[in-house]
Amino acid sequence: MRQYDNLALDNCIKCSICVTNCPVTRVTDKFAGPKQNGPDLERFRLEEPAAVHPSIGYCSNCKNCDVACPSGVSIATMNSKAKGEFVARHGAPLRDQLLARVGLMGRVCHLAPALVNWGGRVKLFRWLGEKLFGVSKDMTLPQYAGKTFYQLMRQQKFAPGRRKVVYFPGCYVTYNTPEVGLAVVEVLAKQGVQVLVEEFNCCGLPLIANGLLADARQAARGNVQQLQKYADQGYRIITSCPSCNLTLRREYHELFDLDTDSLNDHIMDVFEYLNELARQGELVEPLNPLDLRVGYHQPCHLKAAGCGVPSKEIMDRIPGLQVLGLDAGCCGLSGSYGFKAEKYPISMEIGSNVFRAVEQMGVKQVITECGMCQLQIHHGTGVAVYHPIQLLALAYGTAK
Repeated sequence: MRQYDNLALDNCIKCSICVTNCPVTRVTDKFAGPKQNGPDLERFRLEEPAAVHPSIGYCSNCKNCDVACPSGVSIATMNSKAKGEFVARHGAPLRDQLLARVGLMGRVCHLAPALVNWGGRVKLFRWLGEKLFGVSKDMTLPQYAGKTFYQLMRQQKFAPGRRKVVYFPGCYVTYNTPEVGLAVVEVLAKQGVQVLVEEFNCCGLPLIANGLLADARQAARGNVQQLQKYADQGYRIITSCPSCNLTLRREYHELFDLDTDSLNDHIMDVFEYLNELARQGELVEPLNPLDLRVGYHQPCHLKAAGCGVPSKEIMDRIPGLQVLGLDAGCCGLSGSYGFKAEKYPISMEIGSNVFRAVEQMGVKQVITECGMCQLQIHHGTGVAVYHPIQLLALAYGTAK
């Protein structure tokens, strides 16, 4: 591991392009920047692990530094390890401990989702949440669905398909937007693909982003063990959340040194999979025209995954649909980052470019693959925001 770290450091040419592409340093001086917290201090940390700058807590883990680096240095991984070292030495506040355990919160909130959703809209409770826990009273809280994705799937009946895939829905689809997961299953069923559904651990990204690396490593090991048995049988593993996809494909290896080489060949974004079917001439064309003009926001973690915009080619096949790229950078929410009271203003300042682009284009609807981007863009603009798979399901006539 130390040899790998030294090689990564040697590749850093100190050009500082990671700093110029960091959305956090663009709007605040509370974060010392990806280069200083990453390669610069990593040289000291190799000898003295305690050499962590406290401003590492302001890194949003958007990974724009990795995307910008011309030398392929995994700056975000260095920063995540540094945050983990800081939290291991100084601890994490209760708020961060709770926000990081998205799966646990989902299971608890689903005991009474209507009550939780109501409480999240009451100003007094929101004010108390900020005073007692440091959760911003101004940020829109996610709404919990009446039934989880898994509960809804048990009520569905799909015919056996010619092909089978495994679906990793992620926590936000499971507890908050199960309609996205159903759209994935329905669109794939239209292609003659049967979706196998099994419950998994949270991918672990919220734990990683909050510096709780030991817990994230445990979740990662469980997921790798569970998914590997499907990969060994030749199944494709489908995701619809860019952050889950990136974590499974990259973070498990880079952060935890897990052997995921054979697993990674089987993990695909749902639109990557649909494009593969299209190249094989097996994609059933969408039937219904959609007379819509929508804005498209590319999530940072989709950029970091390096798979381009796989939804674009499929969206272009829908007659009548006009998709306009917002091309305005990070939305600013970055998972739990924008829910924290001291980081909410930073989050909104970062996202202002996206909000302005939506307003200038005059679109009333936006599509984006990331659930947190969906929440932030709706919070900042008021427009309806969907996952692209929901529009595709509409075009196939399978949306419910």
